[in-house]
Amino acid sequence: MRKKQKLFFYSEDSVSFVEARGYKITYALKIIGTVLLGIICVGAVNHVGGDFLGIEAKGSSSFATENQMLKAEVRMLSDKIVALGGAMEKLIARDNSLRSAVDLPAIDVEVQKLGSGGAKEVSYKGIVSADANELIASSERMVDKLEKEIAFQRQSAEAIYQKSETNKVRFAAMPAVKPMDGEFSYHGFGYRRDPILGVTRMHEGVDIQNAVGTPVYATGNGTVEFTGSTGSAYGIAVDINHGFGYSTYYAHLLRTVVHAGEKVKRGTLIAYSGNSGRSTGPHLHYEVRLNGESKNPVEFFVADVDYNKIRTQLGILKRK
Repeated sequence: MRKKQKLFFYSEDSVSFVEARGYKITYALKIIGTVLLGIICVGAVNHVGGDFLGIEAKGSSSFATENQMLKAEVRMLSDKIVALGGAMEKLIARDNSLRSAVDLPAIDVEVQKLGSGGAKEVSYKGIVSADANELIASSERMVDKLEKEIAFQRQSAEAIYQKSETNKVRFAAMPAVKPMDGEFSYHGFGYRRDPILGVTRMHEGVDIQNAVGTPVYATGNGTVEFTGSTGSAYGIAVDINHGFGYSTYYAHLLRTVVHAGEKVKRGTLIAYSGNSGRSTGPHLHYEVRLNGESKNPVEFFVADVDYNKIRTQLGILKRK
């Protein structure tokens, strides 16, 4: 077996030979230090000599190529952002059309700008070149603007949706059809000569002429407020609250088929026409009120109403 060699040196302090420990590590460190120093010297000489070894040129070329590729990618992304911005402008214009359709006020362009303005300023000066910095900063501003515009449009879209849903309920409740088949006069509403008293009085509804027992239908969704004898000149009547400020009144009936508190839909059979109360002949006295103010019911009538079709569409069974 080969014996491990050891190194000794003479120590004047101990006046004897002492084993040298760690000399291999020290020796290795000296070698490494010498190599690194050599590399640094070669690099310095190469730089001072105009990169005659071609080391720096190779690195610079590689970085330049990578920089150009990154710039191209950023420009491509910037073009896409600009295209998205154009699409967003069209959506904003479309938004006001939709708002108008559901009876919401249009949003002024200046208000839209305020809602999407204040884009953050970014800078990468000292990290990338000046043109690259401007390109990235411009893209950042456009992205920030788009994010705010999208958030603004999301709020507007939600308002449009909620208004649309409310309108569905409101339109279903609005008195929009003639309550009974028969003849009527547009000028029946307003001040006229009372046929019985012979004096000029306000007639707050319209009279629809037809035979006793003609079906009378609810003209919009709502809740029956009153049904039965009024104990007045109107005889037997039905009063319906439709919500949204609308109410309708049906008088001079033969009999009713609904009760107070009952929910009805447009086209629900609520009564049969008659000649009760102070009446000159069989007819239906019909009123429409909006926020307590009497309106000409004829202005709410939709022409050529097919009651059977309405009832079929609503799935309402005829009540007797």
